[in-house]
Amino acid sequence: MKRRKLWTLLVTALITAYLVHKVYSEASKVNLSVSSLLSPYFLTAVATGFIGYMLYTILWYIYVHHASRVSFRRTLLATLSGTYLGFSLNTAVGVLVKVKLLGTDYWYTMGVGLLAIATEFLSGLLLIAIIGKNVTALILALVLFIAIVFDKTTYYFIYSLLRPINRLKTLEEMYSGWHRARGNTKTVLLAITAGILLALTNSTTLYLTARTFGIHERYISFLEAILYSNFLGGILGTPGGIGANELGITLAIGDSPTAIVVAFLYKFITQYAYALVGAIAFYRLVTE
Repeated sequence: MKRRKLWTLLVTALITAYLVHKVYSEASKVNLSVSSLLSPYFLTAVATGFIGYMLYTILWYIYVHHASRVSFRRTLLATLSGTYLGFSLNTAVGVLVKVKLLGTDYWYTMGVGLLAIATEFLSGLLLIAIIGKNVTALILALVLFIAIVFDKTTYYFIYSLLRPINRLKTLEEMYSGWHRARGNTKTVLLAITAGILLALTNSTTLYLTARTFGIHERYISFLEAILYSNFLGGILGTPGGIGANELGITLAIGDSPTAIVVAFLYKFITQYAYALVGAIAFYRLVTE
């Protein structure tokens, strides 16, 4: 047990050192002034960024607790740990480790996690459809909503696709977790509410960060930026979404040096800063 703790501490220290190096190398490219970082806009953005991170944790907690009675404390520690490893290594690795640290059956909890991710995207698409009167977003939101509500039909559709590659047992376990978490209508509605608040909070954080540097865009552009950032950061698999997240934001608010600064600062106060805290959470969980 002692050897395991020492090994974990060593690995944590090495990853943390690499993480700090990456944060420094990214931050060194940004020309910042103390007055900007102490402006009311940016300080408020830091506060809303914290609220957004808590809402993200709550969204996962709603489903995980309903399915497996995992505590909020463990959900928060697992979320911080996942952010830490996702930033240091790879976004997908962060999600996988987060699921593992939640302490239940792996693929079962992964099914719950996929439901949480789907709900987050559904909430963002709903806001874009309503505020921006975007028909494409509405169609995509309806597809996701149908997949969540009529999950048995979704399961059989995916089942037919995976049959040739013999991954049916994994699919069954994931569906079991998804279905148990989704089974309660109130739980789904509560999660969607948390997801909508999360999208609004994150887009407000990005808006305030942009205002710090004099960028004025329609609010809907910041909602779209959050969706693009999450999507690209997830599928491109760069460590912590670095580059991919910023690309998603600049696609929505404009590709300029100032926009890149805004994108980096937004990701720093909503994700990268929590990756540093996650090093402590990761060590605590794996040595319990």
